[in-house]
Amino acid sequence: MCEAIQRGDEHYDFWMQHAVVECRGCATRSFRYHYRDIENAFPISDTEWDMPEDVENYPRLEDKSLSIDGIEIVPDVVRMIYLETVSAIYEGSLILAGLGLRGTIEAVCNDQNVGGGNLDKMIKNLVTKGLISKKDGERLHAIRFLGNDAAHEIKKPKIEQITVAVKIVKHLIASVYTLKQEAEGNLETLISEYDEYVSLIEDKLSSKKSGDELPIAAILGRDIRRIGENRADLEKRFSTEVAAGNHPSVKLGKVDSFAGSKDTFQHYIKV
Repeated sequence: MCEAIQRGDEHYDFWMQHAVVECRGCATRSFRYHYRDIENAFPISDTEWDMPEDVENYPRLEDKSLSIDGIEIVPDVVRMIYLETVSAIYEGSLILAGLGLRGTIEAVCNDQNVGGGNLDKMIKNLVTKGLISKKDGERLHAIRFLGNDAAHEIKKPKIEQITVAVKIVKHLIASVYTLKQEAEGNLETLISEYDEYVSLIEDKLSSKKSGDELPIAAILGRDIRRIGENRADLEKRFSTEVAAGNHPSVKLGKVDSFAGSKDTFQHYIKV
């Protein structure tokens, strides 16, 4: 390691180091600045002193814990705000980081068409819409407070606060975007949205023969278990749209029992 050390004089006491350092793991070299303000040191106990100091590295070391797997599938506006927030954290601009984390949450809400007029109500509506859990919503409010303090009081968050807040925002992005896509591609997830419901029916109908007349349960087969608690509402809407001719691949059939059931079901005919 190459270094140059400078000490203060009789007018002001300090210790300052400029050094070229090398990582013992990856052998990456960087420039390190280390400053200790000896003049402003103060006692914190009978045997200990607290000395203000500042340490910076150039280029700044990237923290891989801030990265998000699958960030490329996140909507542009959400991805852009999050990555700029990460850049602010690297540069030590924690006020901007606080604003950016709050902005990332708001961008997710806007992308998901979660209304409310303000972020407080938007977060609550994320919970109501089932995109996040109630506990996750409570954590997002903590970041809302952090961002509000940074915006209105120009209050600089502590790095410990930012570190925890980043974990919460990463979890939000994963829940709404990256983890959702990974799960849908590899696991049989529950379906509660109408568009997903229609897509599943159309996929199943593609393997049926023209003229086949079946109820929804028979069309979906074992995938009927993937339909959530609003199954009746989803089929009611689908039946109305079929009757209106909005789905050319299928038309309404009879209302009858099926496979020995005592109940009757709306049947659909594959066109």
